[in-house]
Amino acid sequence: MPDDLSLLTPDLDSIGWTPALADWAGSAETVGRVARTSRGFCLVFTGGDALLAASSSVRSATGVAPSTGDFVTVVDDPEDGPSIERIADRSTALTRRAPGRVPEPQVLAANVDDVFVMHGLDRPLNLRRLERQLVIAWESGGTPIVLLTKADEVRHHEEAEETIAKIAPGVETLAISTVTGQNLDRVRARFTGARTIALIGLSGIGKSTLVNELSDGVVQRTGEVRASDRRGRHTTVTRDLIPLPSGGIVIDTPGIREVGLWQAHTGLAKTFPEIANAIPNCRFGNCEHRAEPGCAVAQGRMDGLITNARQTHFQELQSELDLQDEQLSEFARRAESRTKADADRRRDGERRRKAKKGKGRSKRR
Repeated sequence: MPDDLSLLTPDLDSIGWTPALADWAGSAETVGRVARTSRGFCLVFTGGDALLAASSSVRSATGVAPSTGDFVTVVDDPEDGPSIERIADRSTALTRRAPGRVPEPQVLAANVDDVFVMHGLDRPLNLRRLERQLVIAWESGGTPIVLLTKADEVRHHEEAEETIAKIAPGVETLAISTVTGQNLDRVRARFTGARTIALIGLSGIGKSTLVNELSDGVVQRTGEVRASDRRGRHTTVTRDLIPLPSGGIVIDTPGIREVGLWQAHTGLAKTFPEIANAIPNCRFGNCEHRAEPGCAVAQGRMDGLITNARQTHFQELQSELDLQDEQLSEFARRAESRTKADADRRRDGERRRKAKKGKGRSKRR
């Protein structure tokens, strides 16, 4: 299979096109699914030859930028060439807060069924990072699965699986190896029909290597990992949607170190169910879950159901989301004030023009 996505020509059914999407698209001549986005352009699988379509116009018109995994219609302008015309409503979206001071979302992958949260067994477990990744995975609307890669490089991986089970209740965890083939059959079993699975994790943990294995060919470049810090070299620089020969679709993403949450209250509750389920049982609605009487969270700690580390991280993430909500409310208030001020200025200008016009008529009389 070629490394260049533009050479792939999957049919529409294999990439998830449905009768419902056909009804949505109506009489559009060209439809498809976004395979890659880069600098104002999208590579779109159309059922025939892939095409490159401009995406800036649809963003300026709707405020929504197309992302890898989106279903779209494309219009061909005689002068400007192909461009994205419409984006179908997303069934799910793997989203993080975009890097930077201004709070805004960045969609990593659209319309995903599962999210593989990947961590390399060649490095120490970072449970706090995994919890963050699980929050955005749950918030996406897809099903998270934790993949522990490079199982061939350690003697025992059971301890790591047991540790993750404590911070990811109800989430399937698999130790895998592309060298020995360990558990790859269970990974492949997730890819059925047009099921779409997104991969997230740091660089160098084996995301692209797994894609190569699943696709029976080299569709993603892989790079060496520095021995000093076990970090990869960012061989994947775009979010790529790759149809697999045996069925199913994988979306490979660049390694992300900054996992900012975006309006992820539901994902937070699903990642920390023992705490989220306890909070409504606290005696006081403004309970801070420290030493207040009747605190169900404190009782959970006493009963060994909630650990101090989990509660501390939960409260940190909750505070992060609360601050984000405050920022968004403030931005919305400022935007409303600016809109009102602009409207007032337009009305005042119109009144002055009418008054001036009226004076001119009086003088002529």
